[in-house]
Amino acid sequence: MQEELKTLQRALGITFVFVTHDQGEALSMADRVAVFNNGGIVQHGTPQDIYNRPKTRFIADFVGSSNVIPPDRMAALGGESRWASLRPEAIRLSESGGEATVENVSFLGAATRLAVDMGGLKLHVMLPAGTAVPAIGAKVRVAWQTADLHYLDDAA
Repeated sequence: MQEELKTLQRALGITFVFVTHDQGEALSMADRVAVFNNGGIVQHGTPQDIYNRPKTRFIADFVGSSNVIPPDRMAALGGESRWASLRPEAIRLSESGGEATVENVSFLGAATRLAVDMGGLKLHVMLPAGTAVPAIGAKVRVAWQTADLHYLDDAA
């Protein structure tokens, strides 16, 4: 249905306003997205902007899942002392990086989600299918690219 609506919209060359509570549907169908909270628009932009550069913690959590890192932890990691968002798929297991303990493993089909504890900082890591999955309790090292961190404008 989603592909049919997108094809129809392109063929007719008209604007559609499509209201949904399904974030995946919104990201896959739209060329522009508006995120509402408490009756007002809190961010609008391309699906890529909304997903990769959320302005607030609400948006980071609402659109996909995100690791929201508090300012004190960002400073301890060598970053700015501000709230930051880091998507689980941006974190990788690495021979270098911060040491963490695997607390939970969830097989999701196309990926496996790990819950890890990195010195008190709880993170979710998304491993693609085919990646070796560590056992619960295993010590691992996690790393990410600085470019994958996004500082939030507002912690709310």
